[in-house]
Amino acid sequence: MRAVSLVSLFLLLAAVRPSSSQLIKGNPALQGYAAQTEGFLRASPVGADPLEKQLDVWMTLPHSAAPLSRYQIEMTKPLHMVIVSDDFKTFLHIHPTLTPTGHFLIKQKFPAPGTYFVYADGLPNDLNHQVFRFDLDVGHPSPPESRDLPNTGMGVQVGPYEVDLSTVRVHTHRMEMVDIEVLENGQPAKDLHPYLGAPAHAVFLNSKDLSYVHVHPMPAGMMNMQMDMSKPMPELPENAPVSGDMMLHIALWEPGTYKMWLQFRGANEKLYIAEFTIVAS
Repeated sequence: MRAVSLVSLFLLLAAVRPSSSQLIKGNPALQGYAAQTEGFLRASPVGADPLEKQLDVWMTLPHSAAPLSRYQIEMTKPLHMVIVSDDFKTFLHIHPTLTPTGHFLIKQKFPAPGTYFVYADGLPNDLNHQVFRFDLDVGHPSPPESRDLPNTGMGVQVGPYEVDLSTVRVHTHRMEMVDIEVLENGQPAKDLHPYLGAPAHAVFLNSKDLSYVHVHPMPAGMMNMQMDMSKPMPELPENAPVSGDMMLHIALWEPGTYKMWLQFRGANEKLYIAEFTIVAS
């Protein structure tokens, strides 16, 4: 009887133990570019909460086990991590801490069970942007999603701000310029602040193949000052004024329907996200 009781206790403890770590090899996700590295994510349980994970991301050269440990700082961070739910309704932009061993670590509480796409966006060594997508199941996978994005039009309301685009239809294989207006009470907003060194951040995801584009609008007055788009935009200090009139340069290489999340800081440095559906042809 004692042996049976011990076996029963072991099975009970195994049933309530948090799920084991997941090791995921990343899919290259930067639209229009081939990866020069390989990316890995280990997601480990934190305590008994199935929605809380420790995320450990690293990159290696192809066929190497050694994590790369040197990253360029871009827009104030060595790595930008974007997390999007399978239905595109949850969007998180977070920044893990780089350790001396080349691992990026962060604890993240997910809002609900389901499948999440974790994007790691960085510049290791002297390489170009390396972006990997990791498909992470939290709790249980999401049911299959058609991901049919609704038409948002060219203007959306976010808190006290109206965000207007000059177009939500762009052409592929060329640089497109999209005007952005952030309005408050019908006038260009006067209380905007830089976010991570830029007037705003815009992330595009293709709704079909989940390819990724991350760009930064510039103040409309800088349009003629920075014609070489191969060079990074100068980072803005935290106390710099930000105009409500911006210009977004975007090149999409694949036709299709995209979700765009535009992040900007408003009054009291509160972060806002304006969501648009963009059609590329």
